[in-house]
Amino acid sequence: MLSPHRPFKEQLKDLLALHKGERNAFIVVLGLCLLGIGWAIHRRVSGAHPVEDLAALKAAWEPMRERMKADSARWKGSDRQSVERELVLFPFDPNHLPMDRWVALGLSEKQAAAIHRYETNGGRFRSKKDLARMRVVDPGLFAQWEAYIQLPDSVIREDGGSAGRIEERKWPTHERPDVRSTPEVKVELNTADSLALVGVRGIGPSFAKGILKYRNRLGGFHSLDQLAEVYVLRDKPDALERIRQAVVLDATHLRRFNLNTVTAEELGPHPYAGWKVAKALVAYRQSHGPFKDVAG
Repeated sequence: MLSPHRPFKEQLKDLLALHKGERNAFIVVLGLCLLGIGWAIHRRVSGAHPVEDLAALKAAWEPMRERMKADSARWKGSDRQSVERELVLFPFDPNHLPMDRWVALGLSEKQAAAIHRYETNGGRFRSKKDLARMRVVDPGLFAQWEAYIQLPDSVIREDGGSAGRIEERKWPTHERPDVRSTPEVKVELNTADSLALVGVRGIGPSFAKGILKYRNRLGGFHSLDQLAEVYVLRDKPDALERIRQAVVLDATHLRRFNLNTVTAEELGPHPYAGWKVAKALVAYRQSHGPFKDVAG
């Protein structure tokens, strides 16, 4: 800020006082500015791109652009025809359908892999509507498949709450089951895989995944009451009760631990032990010898 009490000349000297580094930076910036100005003046004076040259270039480019558009349209048409020609329709059940069969039905390998991942994570197709809901399935392609899919049009589903939403079962006439002659079969909880669990009314992919994960940590369920300990079933008494009515237990499939040989790494993940207890048990055994019985 300029001061009225000091001579203007002295104040100007103070403003322009720069140390060596600042002077060098100022010279470099000034040189770059002058170089840019000179280049702009040179381009302006030389006229490197007159209007008539740009017009000639545009005229030469136009035929090439038209050829590219024609080639692109021809390629898209031939590609669509090849897909339609390669589409093979046949009666099929979408559950566990091999990759090459999906490709024959018109899906890409990437789309077929997405369906396989859905099944690997516990997903299952119970009706045609389930398949139609897959994002990788084009509605037009599904319309061609619909008559060949060996599943009912719709089934009973759960809406996620305590009450179920009922949809009418629509089966082809020659495949309509006799409900009265089909007894309800309960699933054995300690040997069931994700596909068997998802087949139980009230168990979806997320419930099945949670039950299997907790069963692996336990080494098997010894009581149906332990289902309430599964994380995804906590605070869901209605779903828990439906599942209890649809499963049975076989205690012979429990995996038991030998306290005199088990390691902390094997016992640590068990929900009733934990790493702290597992390490303490192993340390006690190493110091005092083998356990004589479970109580000791």
